[in-house]
Amino acid sequence: MSQQQIHVYVIGAGYAGMLAAVRLAGKTRRQNVQITLINPSERFVERLRLHQYAANQPVRQRPIVEILRGTGVHFVQAWVTAIDTHRREVVAQTDTGSQRLAYDYLLYSPGSTIDQDSVRGVREYAYTLTPTGPQSAEALRSALPELNRRGGQLVVVGGGATGIEAAAELAESYPDLRVSLVTRGELAGFWGGKIQSHILKTLTRLGVSIRDHTGVARVGPHEITTEDGGSIPFDLCLWAGGFAVPSLARESGLAVNERGQVLIDPYMRSISHPEIYAAGDSARPVDESNIRVRMAALTAVITGAHAADCLANAVSGRPPKPLNFAYIGQGIALGRHEAVGFNNYPDDKPKGPIFTGWLGVRGREFFVDLLARLPGIERRLPGLHFWPGRGRLNPVTAGESATA
Repeated sequence: MSQQQIHVYVIGAGYAGMLAAVRLAGKTRRQNVQITLINPSERFVERLRLHQYAANQPVRQRPIVEILRGTGVHFVQAWVTAIDTHRREVVAQTDTGSQRLAYDYLLYSPGSTIDQDSVRGVREYAYTLTPTGPQSAEALRSALPELNRRGGQLVVVGGGATGIEAAAELAESYPDLRVSLVTRGELAGFWGGKIQSHILKTLTRLGVSIRDHTGVARVGPHEITTEDGGSIPFDLCLWAGGFAVPSLARESGLAVNERGQVLIDPYMRSISHPEIYAAGDSARPVDESNIRVRMAALTAVITGAHAADCLANAVSGRPPKPLNFAYIGQGIALGRHEAVGFNNYPDDKPKGPIFTGWLGVRGREFFVDLLARLPGIERRLPGLHFWPGRGRLNPVTAGESATA
């Protein structure tokens, strides 16, 4: 008697979901498992390059069907609008209508997007580094040449890596733009020391006007109102002020935190629905006593790979291993000819050595390219991807302090 086929659906083809689908296919190729990847776009989006795309730099296109070629993973281009946890079905909306897809296991990895709702007016009047849409990176790419021609005012809001990289890239690519960077806290203060100093020095050299310690209360059609009652005029505003996750998990009844991230145990399973696994920006371990988890592409590929491993073990009846990892470094692009890279192993705290100039640029480019190429590498060499710290002592354990 043949084994009944097991259906696994992966929601989201970002850094986590893309790698997870390919890795799981490689690890279950001798078992009767059908893996289906669901994603709204037909292309894998390199989030780490969207500021380059907006600046009209060439960015490689990566069709999902090409990445999946030969893996046996089925691809459905659709939006998942609901998860019916009682029937174990996902509701997928395509251009031709909706369909209900029954699953045995589900991997939830829709990622995150720029938060457009925490500050009034952002959704209506600001651009974001999202791939497509009326105020996306694609729209920004079209609008910037004319704005540069007339020496317009571009205001970038957000002092994290996304905002810094966008301000530097756009100032360098469009030298006639008047670029300002606005942030609530001290710009680059989290990194401090030589890293902060290099970021500030480079942005200043590129002509970026820095306004830190400035909270934004509202975004209007051509003016930002600050929390202290001041105003900042602009011709175009690019919002990079934090990330938000989809509301799908909360609306479907999964246990989530205050941000809407799925709460998971050390084996990547939802603490409320263990047949559902979660990875990437939309997942959060209930206990982080031994690791620091932040939204990042590196975190996504590690948790995506580990979720695939745990799922493969569940399918085969083997015990899973708990999540463990360590960060190994971070790089921040400061235009095409400058960057700063540094060590943050193992606790995500910045420390030396620090790399700038040509070495910083090449180092960051290598790792950004590697993160995008990992699914293709995994397809050719199943199970190859590994990460630092996964064998450390004191693994992450499930805690009792989670809030739904």
